[in-house]
Amino acid sequence: MPNTQLTTNAKKAMTAPETDEVLLNLLTVSYDGTAILRVVDNTQEITSNGQTYTPCGFTVQLPDQSGDGNKSCRLMIDNTDIAIYRAIKSAVIQSRNENKEISCTVAVIMASEPDNYIEGPLNFILRNINADVNAISGELFDSYMHDRKFTALTYNPNDFPGLFF
Repeated sequence: MPNTQLTTNAKKAMTAPETDEVLLNLLTVSYDGTAILRVVDNTQEITSNGQTYTPCGFTVQLPDQSGDGNKSCRLMIDNTDIAIYRAIKSAVIQSRNENKEISCTVAVIMASEPDNYIEGPLNFILRNINADVNAISGELFDSYMHDRKFTALTYNPNDFPGLFF
């Protein structure tokens, strides 16, 4: 859902035919409640709400604005820094061993107003992570049950009395 509390500058920038404003994506990758990576798709560091985001090349495909939009999103981080690869690899190994999720928070800001979110923060679960020489990629899910297979049966009290109290 889009932010309905946009600042006057944000509204002017979004409705202007041309603007000097720059929209940036903030990405925080966390494991077990601790941020392991904070990046911004910019050439300079950005401090937003007291957190410093390191410049990094990445793309994130956010969900559609429609009610029935695709709930699965894509994330691709350029694999140019070995520290990013090591941080995510370590989180993946811990996630597998401890059966905990890797989460991501994505927000969209204007460079001139880094503390005001235009979109977000949106929370996702990072899954299906792949890494190669060029990029680290994965799928972002806003609901873990979204991608699970379910039976076609209908559960009702007559056929499944133990499920109902």
